[in-house]
Amino acid sequence: MKRALLLSLLVASALGACATLSAVVASKARQPTIQFTTQIAAGAQKLFESGQREEARSALEDALEIAPDNLIVRRELAMQLAASGQTEAAAEQFRLVLEASPRDAGAARKLAEMLYAAGDRENAITYLRLACDWEPGNGMHWITLASWLLGMDDPNAALGAARKSVEMAPGVPEAHLALGFSLWETGDVDGAKKSFVDALALDPDNTTAQGALAGLSAHPEHFPQLPYNRL
Repeated sequence: MKRALLLSLLVASALGACATLSAVVASKARQPTIQFTTQIAAGAQKLFESGQREEARSALEDALEIAPDNLIVRRELAMQLAASGQTEAAAEQFRLVLEASPRDAGAARKLAEMLYAAGDRENAITYLRLACDWEPGNGMHWITLASWLLGMDDPNAALGAARKSVEMAPGVPEAHLALGFSLWETGDVDGAKKSFVDALALDPDNTTAQGALAGLSAHPEHFPQLPYNRL
């Protein structure tokens, strides 16, 4: 009955009707169940979506005090921190998720994104490679890896990732773009041109592919203007 009351308070708080959620959650610290704290995570998500970010974070932190091993709560906290631009705090939470859940490709991917955003690109690449290893069929991991490697001036390494991205996500224009830029930078002009044409076949209005193909035709000997940030 008390848990049902707390859950109703969570929903009410999401609607702006309750301002003392953290105190209520803290008062329930003697009920350390995964189910209960998972429900708290769902309510905290509603709070966050309604704009009550501090209340949501407090609720999640209190829930973790009750059940520190609840990875659903920890993931929600990490995602909220990431969405709020708190990359270092988010990265720490994703690290804790990985420690408790080895070979978690999703957590490795998000940790990589946080590290990349914070400027720690070498470690970001390391964790993204883990995501690729643990979830090799996810073409988006490979596309991102190829893009980051290109941005770090490593086209040879990018080429392998780009080929894998096309293999795993042949219907995604960005995969063909990554391959095209990798081929261009490694000297395969004809291969690059084909990749840009393939991208345009999937998305005729893709301005990146259009610009790359025009640049390649006009100045094949020049390095391309990459749509990725270089160091």
